[in-house]
Parts: sequence; structure tokens; C-alpha cells
Amino acid sequence: MKISFIAEVDFANVLTEYSQCLNKHSEDIQSKSVCYRPHRFKYNVQHDYDLGNHNEEQRLEAKKWVEDSDIIIFGEEFHPLEPTYRTLREFSNLLGIDLINSDKKLCIWHPGSHYRQNVQFYNHHPLRDRIHKHLYAIDLYRLSPKNPNDHPIMPYHYIDFDINQYISNFKNKLITSPRTILHIPSNIDNKGTNIVNSVINNLQFDPKKFKYKVLTGVPYSEVIKEKKDSLFYIDQFAPNLTGGIGIAAFEGIMHSNLTFACTNLVGDSIPLITGEYSSPVVDLGETVESMGSTLNYYLNLGDSELIDIITAIGQWMEKYYSPEFIINHLIEIVKN
Repeated sequence: MKISFIAEVDFANVLTEYSQCLNKHSEDIQSKSVCYRPHRFKYNVQHDYDLGNHNEEQRLEAKKWVEDSDIIIFGEEFHPLEPTYRTLREFSNLLGIDLINSDKKLCIWHPGSHYRQNVQFYNHHPLRDRIHKHLYAIDLYRLSPKNPNDHPIMPYHYIDFDINQYISNFKNKLITSPRTILHIPSNIDNKGTNIVNSVINNLQFDPKKFKYKVLTGVPYSEVIKEKKDSLFYIDQFAPNLTGGIGIAAFEGIMHSNLTFACTNLVGDSIPLITGEYSSPVVDLGETVESMGSTLNYYLNLGDSELIDIITAIGQWMEKYYSPEFIINHLIEIVKN
């Protein structure tokens, strides 16, 4: 089976990460990611083809790969927010392939703000029935028609996960003083940064024990370094907007942070994926008060209690965030 992941810009690099994971861990699948331009965050894992910087030979290679693919998974997320099936049209023009009317299985990946703000357009567009499967970030599935071809899917950040190393890294960070509470918003409005800052300031913790660090506009390499060095990571507090678990939260977990976020909009998404309601993120609730009390509780836990919690999170990640689980979940959806 051959799969093409295509996007104008692969937001959070999720499609490229999925593609890399499939190639490394599946004997029956070959995959490539084809994008128009690289993401401004300059992720370490690169697309197979960046057509914005392509030469003719590379364009023909990408065209042949897409033509030979059995399944095409395309990301639909653009700025400014205009409701179109732009990816299919742009890549049809760019590669000279009629993707919309081809005999390939087309699957759309809805990652974030674009779908959230254009729900009615996508849910009622005539092209919707032409698309084999609709894949949604886990906080967006609630907005879908929930037909048999609508499926929540976890954003995947492909890092080799070793639970023993994961726990060991966390224990090593417990020794540091002061312990870092980190918040690195990609968008301060979408992540509720002003509320996060206000709640943290009101906690009035001992600066000898904890320090709060909020960073914006830093290079991706620095984001990773900061997550590796911190103990607690606050992804977002935006119960009326995101209210889910995105790639930044999983990235915090993978780097041995106890990670916090609102999860009120996830609903039944995680149970549909894993079969149970548990998640690896500490829920901050939906109010400023709940956020404050939750953070205060976890900041004051003893080391042994924190290790027990991080161990349970590691076990969840081993079970549900392994390459094997991710691959099986995706392939079961798109091939049938």
C-alpha cells in the first residue's frame, strides 16, 4: 500500500510525522509527505518533497509518487481562513493530476482553526461525499456530523518512547531547584496565555521552589530544549476554543513533563480511539478557579506521588501512543 500525505503547510508537522512513522514501523506500507512549503517553525523532520522550492525533476518524482499512491491524506488548514478544498485544487494544478475525480481513496485531515471556524461549509459541501474518510483532531470531532466516515485521530509526534528513560528523566528533573513551570504558546489567544499568566501569578508560590517561564516566538530548537529542562508544562487554558489535547501537549509529555491543559471539548474522541476515557494530560477544568486549584494541588504533591502519576502516564503512552497502535488505528480507518 502506498500513501501520500499532502498539505500546503503541514501544521505542527503531524502528517510528515505520521508518514515517517509508517515507513519505519510498517512492512506493508510505503509513505511520503508532499508539501508546498516548509513550516516556519523549522521542524527537525522534513517533508519528502517541498514543492515550493522544487526543481522539475523533483516535481516529476512527487507527481509519480502521488499518481502511484492508493490513498491520499490531505491536510486542510489555511490562513487567511477561507473555506475551500484548496489543497486538492492547488496540488491538482501543481502536479497536473485530477485528484478530486481520481479513483484513489481521498481522506481529509482537519487539524484546527480552519475547520472550527468553517464547520458548516465543510459539513455540507458537495465534495464531502467524494471523500473516503474525514479525520479530525480530537477536540474537533464533536463538530463533525459523526457519520460512519468521520473519525477522531490523535495528533502524532513521532519520537521513540522508552518508559524507563521517560521516568528516569522526570526523576532527574525533580532534583533541580527551582522547578520550572513552562508555557510556550504558539498563539497567545488560542492558548489562553493571559489567563494562564494571571492564575500563575495568583498562586504566589515560593520562588526558591518554583519558577514560571513563558516564552513566545522562540525557535523550535529552543522549544524542545525548554521542554527537556522543565518539570511542569501548561499547554493551554482555552475551554471555549481548543479544549483538547494537541501536539504541543504530547510533545511536553514525551519530554517528561507533567502536562496540563483543558480537555473539556475532547468528549468521546479518546474513548473512540483507545476504548477508555483516561488521558495522559492533567485536566485544568473549565474555570479560572479550577485551574488554580488543580495547579496548586499538583505543585504541592510529594516526589513519590509525582513519580506514581508520571509512571501511570508513561504506561498510557506505551499502550496508546506507540507506533504500532498509531499505525493500526490510522490504517484500519483509511483502508476500509
